Amino acid sequence: MNETIAILGAVSEEIAGIKRKINISDRVRLDKSEAWFGKWHGKNIVLVRTGVGRKRAKNATHQVIDKFNPEVIISMGYAGALTEELNVGDLFVASTILSPESDSMSFDMGDPKNLKWLELTKKTPPPENVKLKVGRLITVDMVVHTPDAKKELGNRFRAEAVEMETLEIALLTRLNKIPFISIRGISDAVNHELIDSSSFLGNDGEISKLRAGWYVLTHPKSLKNVFSLRSNTQIATQNLTDFISRLIST
Repeated sequence: MNETIAILGAVSEEIAGIKRKINISDRVRLDKSEAWFGKWHGKNIVLVRTGVGRKRAKNATHQVIDKFNPEVIISMGYAGALTEELNVGDLFVASTILSPESDSMSFDMGDPKNLKWLELTKKTPPPENVKLKVGRLITVDMVVHTPDAKKELGNRFRAEAVEMETLEIALLTRLNKIPFISIRGISDAVNHELIDSSSFLGNDGEISKLRAGWYVLTHPKSLKNVFSLRSNTQIATQNLTDFISRLIST
């Protein structure tokens, strides 16, 4: 399929707003992930839930490229702030995507095709009272829980936001010469302590409501933290949806 924009998010909540907006015509299984094909702003869109983590993101991206041959891949979803300059709901666009393992694995948006999308994204107005920042994003394998760990990670790599999928997606787009952009909504501030959500994941890389509920029942002190994160992710989802809508409608 030509002239298709692929939008990839890790979990259902990240892509929920966009899914409601798209005129969906087909649903496609991609191994343990899934995709929805349809129209949005008159353009062909394939919206993909990859599952959480680098391995799942890499596998889903491979399949998206093989099945849809998209003209551009947009990686979107949540990120944690590593600097006090970023607040919940702010939008973060990656100019560089870092690997904690090796500088050689990092991804820079220097390719002309990527720069075109980076400039277009920078010119797109964010929702009212929402900050749009361009900077250094780092992809890690585990959730960074504590404020101290976030600050240490940010200082060590001069990174401003952290998440768990984007680097693998970016590296595959470079290999296949497909334009790429990463847009993240900040779901937790640098001073916000997170619970360990790794135990919530099902086999498909999606958050299991049953496992999350059991965690809260067995860790009642976490309830306030869970509700706070839920509220923050809803704000991030709304801002991401509005911004990406403006971006692809141009």
